[in-house]
Amino acid sequence: MRPLLAAVADALAPARPLQVDAGAGTLDLASQLPGGEPVLVLVREDAGTVTCYGRVPVDVPPERAADVTLLAASLTTDLFTTSVEAGSPAGTVLVRGALALGPLVPVPDGRPVLHPDVLGALLLAVVEDVESTVERVLDAVEDVVAGTRTPSEAAHDVRTADLDALVLQVEALEGD
Repeated sequence: MRPLLAAVADALAPARPLQVDAGAGTLDLASQLPGGEPVLVLVREDAGTVTCYGRVPVDVPPERAADVTLLAASLTTDLFTTSVEAGSPAGTVLVRGALALGPLVPVPDGRPVLHPDVLGALLLAVVEDVESTVERVLDAVEDVVAGTRTPSEAAHDVRTADLDALVLQVEALEGD
């Protein structure tokens, strides 16, 4: 197995069940995604990157694809560590998060550059960010596909949901 793929698999294995496809350089990682689909972890040895993909479990019909693409673009402008991608493959919406690691060549005494626990924590943070973003955007994608909200309305609601939740938390604290 390639060194970075092996390091990623070893680092994530204690956290979640996974399946490795060494030929493709990918892992299917058990997830907390709606619908229970795995998070796809793509390891690019030459670039030293790990990219995690979570699928939003909504099929986008061709007649709604343009609106969902607008929604994805609008959502992505407000995200810091993930992006929302529509249409590749056709009819799907994915959330992508990445970690650029560079080469993880062991130091001369054989120790890894990053301790497996540290690497695992970094990777799991990206995976959890992808999962939480899928959850945050799911209703918006469903509504745009159903035609009950415009891409602009749905994106606005996703943006303000975090603020609304924070206001409720502050109000609850003030009531104590």
